[in-house]
Amino acid sequence: MRHILNLAPNTIKLDISLTRDIDTDWRRRALARGLIAFAHDIGSSIIAEGVETASELDMLRDLGADLAQGYFLQRPVPIEEIAGTP
Repeated sequence: MRHILNLAPNTIKLDISLTRDIDTDWRRRALARGLIAFAHDIGSSIIAEGVETASELDMLRDLGADLAQGYFLQRPVPIEEIAGTP
């Protein structure tokens, strides 16, 4: 946590180990709620990674996560598709 204070990041990422089953695990929710509040208090945004279900996404949205990524939202694609090159 000291590193986060020293770095003052613009973005903090919630690891998949925290977001997995956040919709059914009150301990994960409590920790995520605190981390999201902390991030917002210091002016950082939160990206939740590893979102694999609609209910996980809904819970993260309710908790105030700013962004999310994971298989539920989009499968990985080759970089050429993103860049628009063949």
